[in-house]
Amino acid sequence: MTAAVITAIVGLITTLVAGYVAARQTLRLDIERKLKDRELNAEDVLAKYREPLAAAAMDLQSRCYNIVRLGFFQKFDRQHERYSAAQKTTLFRFAQYFGWTEILRRDIQYLSFPENVDTKCVAQLQGDIARRIASSDHDEVLMIWTDEQRAIGERMIIHEEDRSFCMGYARFCDDYEQCFAGLFERVLPHLDDPAAHVRLRETQVLLCKLVSALDKDELRYKKEHLKLAIDEAQTPGG
Repeated sequence: MTAAVITAIVGLITTLVAGYVAARQTLRLDIERKLKDRELNAEDVLAKYREPLAAAAMDLQSRCYNIVRLGFFQKFDRQHERYSAAQKTTLFRFAQYFGWTEILRRDIQYLSFPENVDTKCVAQLQGDIARRIASSDHDEVLMIWTDEQRAIGERMIIHEEDRSFCMGYARFCDDYEQCFAGLFERVLPHLDDPAAHVRLRETQVLLCKLVSALDKDELRYKKEHLKLAIDEAQTPGG
């Protein structure tokens, strides 16, 4: 084999190796770019739904607090003329929260946000809330499994052109018997059961944390307005 042939072979191998390295580098950069784009998209999705999700969490935590600490169902008890409305508005607040949670889940489920603190924190808190409402570790009073939470949320969603949002209270009442009664039938009698207070207390604290995470600059909800139903030292998860 002549020196010229050897030189040609070496040159070819060098070219192939350089091409392989360049291709690997291009592929790595492309993957990093796509992951970054997905991370930015996750931030955009969270920004889009930050306010309505915070409002829904605020409404639900307020009702939980009123039930546990202010005797909501002692005031509007079964003899009160507004007992049915007290039940229905409470169920609506659960449904509204489940609805906005489901909307966010659908938009963000295929996105990656490994480095974004905000999106990770919100996702973690949403998971904690869902698990606490679904948990049967201590009791089954007011227990709504995650599949049921999602089903309720799905039925709350209204699609209009290129946007999704939750139905209001009036439509919820109109659609209740057909769309929601079966899903809420088991837990409806539990709303005024004192045995549900443990679940409601712990859920309320987690909801307050979610509101704070979504409105970290306190533009809408001041921390002093988020009263905890239990002492911070007893908060699930620390």
